[in-house]
Amino acid sequence: MESLKIVEKDLVKKYYKVVSKWVNGVLVSAFIEDRAGVEYIPGAWVHAPSWLARKGYHLFVFDDIIRAKDFASLNVHITKEWNLIVMLVYECEVRGVYPSLPQTLNVEKLCGGKIEGVDMEFSPGTAMVREVKLLKEVKN
Repeated sequence: MESLKIVEKDLVKKYYKVVSKWVNGVLVSAFIEDRAGVEYIPGAWVHAPSWLARKGYHLFVFDDIIRAKDFASLNVHITKEWNLIVMLVYECEVRGVYPSLPQTLNVEKLCGGKIEGVDMEFSPGTAMVREVKLLKEVKN
């Protein structure tokens, strides 16, 4: 995949990350686990697994609080099936905002370490970034 040019960091823009909180309190990528999953620790910079980054896939955040909350609330029923406590929204700091999004991927195959595209779109307001640092949980 052709590498995407990173846009200069916008110092004023806020971004929001939707994460899943497991029963044990660990914060992880929403819906993505195993080889493609990322564990988030508030206050620490994280990045995508190196095998995904090499293929042009990084971390995804929302550029709007309403869209992030909508995404989290629409997917609560799925989290119960996966024994998660809840989907949480965090205000976050980002580094390396990309100007466009890559092709969407099949989530099941991605978790198994395979890149396979699917014909669907990212949720509105999604942005791809190189690194994310969770700052504070956004309360309803």
